[in-house]
Amino acid sequence: MQISGRVQSCCVALVFALTTASAVKQLKSIHDLKKINFGQTVPKHSLVLLHWFANVVNIDNNNIVRLTFNPNSGDYGSHHYGNYEGLLDPPPPGQQYYTLGNLNQGSSELPDHVVHSQGEYAGRNLDRIILRVRNHNTGRQRLQRVYQVYITQHYAASENHGTMYDLHNTYCITTDLLRQIQEFSVGTDQQPLSALRDDFQSNADDVQLRHIKLSWGELACLGLFLFIVIEDKYCPKRASKGPQRSVRNNIETDYAIDNKYHPKRASTEPQRSVRNNIQSHYVVEIPEHLLYSDDGIHLQVTTGTNGKARIIWSGVPQHRLKNGAMVVLFRNNKDNEASSTYKYISNKESGSFDTSVPLNDGLQARLHKVRIKYCFWKVVGEEICRGPEFKNPQTATNIGSYGAKLQLFVKDGKACARLFVQKIFTEWRSEFVNSWVGFYTSSDKATNEYSWWQWQWAIKFKPNTDVKDFFYDVYDFHSELAIAPGVQARFMLSNKDVRATTISSWR
Repeated sequence: MQISGRVQSCCVALVFALTTASAVKQLKSIHDLKKINFGQTVPKHSLVLLHWFANVVNIDNNNIVRLTFNPNSGDYGSHHYGNYEGLLDPPPPGQQYYTLGNLNQGSSELPDHVVHSQGEYAGRNLDRIILRVRNHNTGRQRLQRVYQVYITQHYAASENHGTMYDLHNTYCITTDLLRQIQEFSVGTDQQPLSALRDDFQSNADDVQLRHIKLSWGELACLGLFLFIVIEDKYCPKRASKGPQRSVRNNIETDYAIDNKYHPKRASTEPQRSVRNNIQSHYVVEIPEHLLYSDDGIHLQVTTGTNGKARIIWSGVPQHRLKNGAMVVLFRNNKDNEASSTYKYISNKESGSFDTSVPLNDGLQARLHKVRIKYCFWKVVGEEICRGPEFKNPQTATNIGSYGAKLQLFVKDGKACARLFVQKIFTEWRSEFVNSWVGFYTSSDKATNEYSWWQWQWAIKFKPNTDVKDFFYDVYDFHSELAIAPGVQARFMLSNKDVRATTISSWR
């Protein structure tokens, strides 16, 4: 019996579709995530995207996942995915697939740390999330329920597969895994790093936790999540400190972290060292005594008078004050040279110190012991603890519907503006030929009340080659206006037509 070519080709296509759909692996826990070779076969940025998604959906007590946005309206750059290559199982009647994560289409709504991830986590716009949801024709309420979640990626251009998704690097994300990732939320209710470290039986030691906190700031829980998934397996084992509590106290025990999903810890306490013998993005040389610094001490560098740095401290315990303490300004977290900018805080548990140092990105306040030299001369002694580095705001404001953004930052104590222009927006100079950016001392100022001569034509901004961005060209203008609380920048398309104002006035 002969089989016609048409029937044979149909059989081959059917076998291919069944093979591809059934080949998608399921990830049930963070332990499963750790088995994936992120940074080699899968972009590390996909973890940043997945972390954002897990924390933007709602999961109820019945394990039902619901969206907080409408993919049919293109929220976060989402759009319908036809599954024409048979990557996934055909959706049941009344359901369909959507994809999101396109940094070009969703950059106006996605958080800045997702769109502009730095260093090894920067995205090449290959990774995506695919959702299977109720068909939009049945109404918005049902549209919000999610039935399946996948992470995937486009093939690289060099692989000549067009816009197809990579079957071998497509994974189904279970609700249990989404719940675990939600534990690393970066909102107002984020958990202490040490508690998350213990809950997920990470091998990160106190030095690494402290460096994650200093490096990632408000995104420290995201930093720890990335560390656990990517770096944790290379760390020396930590000794167990007893039974672990469940992931969330207010959910069913089915969602508690099961010890079988985590690597075993060493049975004895390893020798504590200032620097681990692994080469990690998070490893940094920090003095041994910082591992035991007092809880509750708060140190911060903020904006002072006339564009200078101000140190704020609070929560310094009495025993530290009694023995003598001072706040010291450092250039950044890696700076090991004590500067001449310091203040003996006497018996003040909290207070502030206006320095003469111009405010700059990276400045850091540290608390030190006082050392007496020549009987009465107080100099900087041993370090007690340190605060986070001062960081310029990372948020940029969209300039209308144009492929450009405006950002306010500080350099040497002066207010500066930065333009991000999409590389595909090649006509921006002709579009912005009459556009200008002005600086204002307050949001209450009218458009024509910009600071005297503190403005610049958009096309005269100077290229910034230090800021690397895959999708945007970057241009800066440095004004002579001293940065101060309330300062903002505005982008005028022409004359007084305001198209963008920096999201929040300077604080």
